[in-house]
Amino acid sequence: QVLIAPAAAMLAAKQQQLGLAYLRLALRLDPARNEAWLMVGDIMEAAGDVEGARQAYSKPRPGAPEFSSARTKLAWSYQNAKQPDVALKMAQEAAATGDREARITYADLLRANDRYAESAELMSGLIAETPSPDWRLLYMRGVAYERSGRWPQAEADFQAALKIRPDEPELLNYLGYMWIDRNENLPKALEMVKKAVALQPRSGAIIDSLGWGYYRLGDYKQAVQTLERAVMLEPADPDVNDHLGDAYWQVGRKI
Repeated sequence: QVLIAPAAAMLAAKQQQLGLAYLRLALRLDPARNEAWLMVGDIMEAAGDVEGARQAYSKPRPGAPEFSSARTKLAWSYQNAKQPDVALKMAQEAAATGDREARITYADLLRANDRYAESAELMSGLIAETPSPDWRLLYMRGVAYERSGRWPQAEADFQAALKIRPDEPELLNYLGYMWIDRNENLPKALEMVKKAVALQPRSGAIIDSLGWGYYRLGDYKQAVQTLERAVMLEPADPDVNDHLGDAYWQVGRKI
C-alpha cells in the first residue's frame, strides 16, 4: 500500500518508468492488488505493449471491485485491434455486473460496431434509472438515434443535452453540423459552431463544421479560408478534404 501511493504520484507526473518500478515491487509483495494491475495495464497500453496490458487487465477476478473496469479496458483493447466480437463479449460481461460505467462502455462499443438500435435501447435504460438528467447519456443516445435514421428523436436528445450543458463544444458542434448538413436552421447552426470553435480553436473537425456552414450559406470565399484551416489541422480526414474540394470548385479553383 505504501508503494502504490508514490507510484500513482509518479504516473500523474508522467514518470512512467519509475511508477512502473514501484508497482512491480508492490505486486511482488501482494499479487492481489488489483488497482496496481490496472495501473500497470495502463502503462503497458500507453507504451504499445498490447499483450502486456491485456495480461495486467486480466488479473482482477469476477467479484472484485475492479473487475468491471478491467473488463472494460480489455474490451477496448480488442476493439482497437479489430476484434469486435471479443470486445463485445467482454464488455457484455462487465455490463452484466450492473456497473453503470461498464454499461455505458457496452453501449459505446455497440455503437462503434454499428449496432445502433441496441445501443440506444441500453442508453434508454440508463437514462430512465438516472435521478437527474445526464447530458452525456442523452448525447450518446442521440448519436445512436441519428446513425440509425431516427432524426427527430436524435434532435430532441441533442437539444435536451444542450439545455444541461450549453457550453459543451462537442454537443454544439454535433447538432450544429447536423443542421448544416441537412440544410436546416442554418443561421442558428452557424452561431453554435462558432461558439464551439471559440471553445476549441485547435479542433480541425469543429473548424470543418464552420467552413461547411459558410459553404451552405453560399459564402464560398469564407468557406475556403475556414476549410483550409481545418485541413491543416486534419490533413488525413477524408470529409474535411472533400468539403474543401467542394469549396475550391465553387470559387473556380477546379484543378
